[in-house]
Amino acid sequence: MMQLLLRRGAALAFFGLLLAAASVYPAPKLLMAVLLGGYMALLLWRPQAWLVAVPALLPVLDFAPWTGWFFLEELDLLLLATCAAGYWALGRTRAPTKLPGLARLALGLFVLCYAIAAWRGLAPLAPLDANSFANYTSPYNGLRVLKGVLWPVLLLPLLRGTAGDNGSNLQRLLVPGMILGLAACSLAAVWERLAFPGLFNFSSDYRPTAPFSAMHTGGAALDAYLAMSFPFVTLWLVNHPPPRRLALGLAALALGLFAGLTTFSRDIYLAYAAAGGVIAVLGSAHHLRSGTLTGRSMVASALMLVLTYWVLSQVFALGGYRGLGAALGMLATALLLAGAAPRMPQPLVAGGLALLLLLLVGAIGMFGPAGATDKGAYVAYALPLLCAVGGTVLLAAGPQAQRPWGVLLLAAALPAQAVAAALVARHYGGNDALPGIALAIALALAMGASRLLPQPPWKLDRGTLTVSFFSAIVFAALIPISGSYYTGSRFATVGNDLNVRLAHWGEALGMMDDDAMTTAFGQGLGRYPQAFTWQNTHGEVPGTFSYAEEPRNRFLHLGAAQYAQGFGEVLRMLQHVDVQPGKRYQLKLDIRRNSADASPVAMVCLRWLIYPIDCSVAKFGKAPLIEGWQTITGELPVRTARAAWGAPLVLELYNRSHKAPLEVDNVSLVELDTGRELLRNGSFTDANDFWFFSSDRNHMPWHVKNFAVNQLFELGWAGVFATAFLLLAVGARLVSRGLAGDSYAAVCLASLTGCMMVGLFDSITDVPRLSIVFLLVAMAGSLKAARKRIRVKRQRPGAELDADAANLA
Repeated sequence: MMQLLLRRGAALAFFGLLLAAASVYPAPKLLMAVLLGGYMALLLWRPQAWLVAVPALLPVLDFAPWTGWFFLEELDLLLLATCAAGYWALGRTRAPTKLPGLARLALGLFVLCYAIAAWRGLAPLAPLDANSFANYTSPYNGLRVLKGVLWPVLLLPLLRGTAGDNGSNLQRLLVPGMILGLAACSLAAVWERLAFPGLFNFSSDYRPTAPFSAMHTGGAALDAYLAMSFPFVTLWLVNHPPPRRLALGLAALALGLFAGLTTFSRDIYLAYAAAGGVIAVLGSAHHLRSGTLTGRSMVASALMLVLTYWVLSQVFALGGYRGLGAALGMLATALLLAGAAPRMPQPLVAGGLALLLLLLVGAIGMFGPAGATDKGAYVAYALPLLCAVGGTVLLAAGPQAQRPWGVLLLAAALPAQAVAAALVARHYGGNDALPGIALAIALALAMGASRLLPQPPWKLDRGTLTVSFFSAIVFAALIPISGSYYTGSRFATVGNDLNVRLAHWGEALGMMDDDAMTTAFGQGLGRYPQAFTWQNTHGEVPGTFSYAEEPRNRFLHLGAAQYAQGFGEVLRMLQHVDVQPGKRYQLKLDIRRNSADASPVAMVCLRWLIYPIDCSVAKFGKAPLIEGWQTITGELPVRTARAAWGAPLVLELYNRSHKAPLEVDNVSLVELDTGRELLRNGSFTDANDFWFFSSDRNHMPWHVKNFAVNQLFELGWAGVFATAFLLLAVGARLVSRGLAGDSYAAVCLASLTGCMMVGLFDSITDVPRLSIVFLLVAMAGSLKAARKRIRVKRQRPGAELDADAANLA
């Protein structure tokens, strides 16, 4: 009964907090009520549904660029609703799982260190004002960071209560939720590339941020999330999944791989490699111990994959995408031919068909048009490809008696496909492309000929096909992107960038207070941006903003950015606007300044978060320097239209000066033809409502850029040891289960490992939703079955004598 009362009381408390948060959150109240009410109704009916909903929505439920709010976020409303409905639905249900004792102890110490650091970051309590929950330099920034640890702890009872017997719901619900989140995040990255640099424009330095508004000051939120969610795709590819799940898993693999590689972040390349290595090592070790895999076959497979990657890289170098595609198709035909079980009937028929296809391909190659735009080479490739596709269909879906004819079609197609692949590569890259495609042809013919061996090197089963599809997707994404100019330039600067990072980490530690309490318990949660502003060692002042007040008025104060080397990067205030090309707009604002050097710059640009494109600049006249407020008005000729893929238009406002501050008030953007006001909260009466900000290029003032150094700065050595203890406690359990063949545990360990690889060169814990995912994965991977209590019914004294007397009677 006590447990029921506690859970219902907690549910009511969460519901009250949800109502309070929703009442102040700047979004349509009716829409919020419908969505959150529907979600809570779902959880009351199916409490375990949160295992899908939260991981799936966590990366994409981020509207800070529109609302301006990043202390209280949409994610907080979702989690408040989750806890309110979840705790109520649990009732007196006993949790079927629990955390092991060592993990509980480690988590408790970790949370204690965070609580101490949060208090140190807050103390002494500053009076609340418009900046308290609108600025990273606020002492209350620690509360924002603390959410990343507090929410997983509050969700732990729900996780234990809904995980199912032996954690069955984790694979059934949590894994699909992580994959849905990966897919949504990856699709957002794909859309961003379509809308801005172009999907396959790998020469641009544009690096997507997808749905993570926290990257408005840089950082690696997208990288860390992809590193944590991507390994979960493995669970839809291994252990003989149903065809539909396998197809969805391969699609998620392609999306996640493309999204990750096109960030051009070196840390995510390392993260993907490390996560794959963890899964490969644990999986191979288990199969080696159980005898289902030999070391010889494992080494042979690895060498084959490396050889294939190298050969395809040579093809792509001069044969381009088309040569690579032709080579992949040819190798697929060779793979199917070598592994198909049925014996090939009528070898003479196969030889005759092969000769006919060769003649047709040769004729098209010799007599077809030779222009750069002709399609003869592709028509030539299509003929044997259609033959190979027909053979594949017969092998996969044809009647048993006709499947040998599928082998015949594959054998006939392979020689002609090899010649046609050479034509395609030559058409794209000229004669210089022939050596590369020749290597691929030799490899394909060798693979096809391996069918004649007494024991073929592989069988055409589901496992082989899954590995082949997996490898093809990886090669098709990795080779073009890794071979791009921008990727090469990124890796060319590794040494210099590492030196910059090392100096930055040393500077961060040098800004800590020199006393025993700080050494032990850190500078305090969320204190780094403020520390850099006032204590950086080379006299720089990053661009700042704040909301200031005077009697009956609130306005925006824009500080000037001062850097040791030149102008540096300004801080920009942003608001999404609905403007149309060809219409006339007027921008008006009040300014106050003490130097003529301080002047506003306003423009409307195509922008998602930190890369403005195709800007239209407001034309202000030269305003005289006067005391007090003055109104300036300018024409805003909008030359930019929304792109075909819906790239948003954003008004940005910043202080041009690098010497003097600028105060701004009553910003107004009016459509002259209709008199319609396009800006919300232009008077800043509601502080940061609908106003966001960005630091497009200079990110060092906002992030420590290393997980371990960040923990030391904020939590001190006590926090570092508590973090290490938690990682070791969770990691040891996951390794043990992974070696025993638990693929879910191996994937959880790979997920955490990938995140730590990103953390080598960037901050993670200053983005709460990343901390939430990290700790949820760690806790979900560590759960074990709880012991069932055996209740013994107590009998009152003398009950046995009464029963005997009754029997005698």
